[in-house]
Amino acid sequence: MNRLEFQTLANAIGDEVDRLLPEVLSVPEDMQNSMGNCVLCVMNAAGDTILRMYGGSNPVRQRQVAQIATKKALQVWRTGYATGAYEKLVYNGELDTEYFGIPHPEFIGWLGGLEAKTTSGERLILAFSGVRGEQDQGILRNAAKNLKTFSIVD
Repeated sequence: MNRLEFQTLANAIGDEVDRLLPEVLSVPEDMQNSMGNCVLCVMNAAGDTILRMYGGSNPVRQRQVAQIATKKALQVWRTGYATGAYEKLVYNGELDTEYFGIPHPEFIGWLGGLEAKTTSGERLILAFSGVRGEQDQGILRNAAKNLKTFSIVD
């Protein structure tokens, strides 16, 4: 996938997340999590990255959420494992952190960073932050289901 195709796909994912987000934020716990400030980060294997911010009513919180989403995406990009799953594998002694260069203090641990593949089989990294972890993942899974241009790798 060339850079323009990646940008087009990332924008389509961003638009779908934007469409899905109001329903997610209608749950008080999710709205309160980051005061409605949410961030999507989409990367490809080459490291091209698109970041989209939603909400934006509190720039301080928006920046914090963007850092979390980016950290989730970078961990998945480096390891190939969803956030949360990578940490479990390390703590179970199944993965060596030295291989990936992500020491324990740098683990993100929170759900919301996922490995995906485009319909043509190319690697895609997705991360969302701003609501509860299950919903961070859920909005990405729903976007994949609705768009059918990529799928989540489980």
